[in-house]
Amino acid sequence: KHHRQNNMLSKTLIVFSLLITAIAGLDVQGSFGDAVSVTANVDTTINFGIAGINPSLTINVNQDAQVTLSLLVSAETSPLPRGYNLLTQSAGAATNIGYTLAVTPSTATFSANLTGGVLAQTALALLAQVNVKAGLLQFDATAKTYNQIAVAVPTIAQQLSFPLPSIGSYAFVAFNIESPIPTFYGYARQLAANVANRLVYLVNATEQFAINVTSSVQTDLKVDYSTSISGANFDGYIALDAYFNIETASPAQVAANLSYTFDQAVLAAKGIAADTLVFAYQTANGWKVDGSASVSGNVVSQGTTHFSQWGVYGQTGSSDATTMFISAWLVICAIFALL
Repeated sequence: KHHRQNNMLSKTLIVFSLLITAIAGLDVQGSFGDAVSVTANVDTTINFGIAGINPSLTINVNQDAQVTLSLLVSAETSPLPRGYNLLTQSAGAATNIGYTLAVTPSTATFSANLTGGVLAQTALALLAQVNVKAGLLQFDATAKTYNQIAVAVPTIAQQLSFPLPSIGSYAFVAFNIESPIPTFYGYARQLAANVANRLVYLVNATEQFAINVTSSVQTDLKVDYSTSISGANFDGYIALDAYFNIETASPAQVAANLSYTFDQAVLAAKGIAADTLVFAYQTANGWKVDGSASVSGNVVSQGTTHFSQWGVYGQTGSSDATTMFISAWLVICAIFALL
């Protein structure tokens, strides 16, 4: 009987210990690039510095998993969207601009919060500027695009803390509050009601699509990008092979301006004159141009009050400058003919 009581007491203590761990969480030491074993449903803080200083990751996984946090350096990323700058931070003896999170097995779901290293003085100087905030961008190494995840304020210890929604690479940045928000294609970006929302979607290093939109209701906006579509060319217009399907999650009245930053080399290869560029949208009867597009520099813009499938088009022919040159040459030739 005494043995059974001791056995029951031992089991009770084990259960109590597991319960305390689940409630209070668990702290472990980790090193960058090395996997750490994490127990299911336990808040686990992995410290990558000394005595909890410098980077740490707090994660709760729905099953036993291996968690790996690696340093992200600027050489691994692509040029940032306009108005964004990388924030350098210390991570022990190393310096970096972000982190890459990996969790196995891939079926594991988790919630995670990352506290970065101490910000460098150059980073703090950037954040001290007027209208500049700190943010976290997720980086897609395959598509070479960015997605803004969150905004934060440095702690007293001069660190930044952000939630991580999924595995992947994340860069710490400073950005001007007037800059468009970089967004992944296919990502549901929430629009606040009756507020101007400015979003930008990278196509490549030289081309991008941007949308400034005000919605009558709070809703999610999603933009999908493709380089080909059925019935591309129409009525003498040549496709620039840039198509954007824009949709909201719920019905909304919108007032928007679409803009596309184009590459002159792409236009030249297709024989398109820059001043002929337009946006066209797809209808049940084919593509339609309403004639309200304008071109300034290397950007074509279009206002709209509806969302659908949009594409960028142009026509062959002389640009305004070339037309003026030819006209002037013809005038000169006419004068000489009269002499």
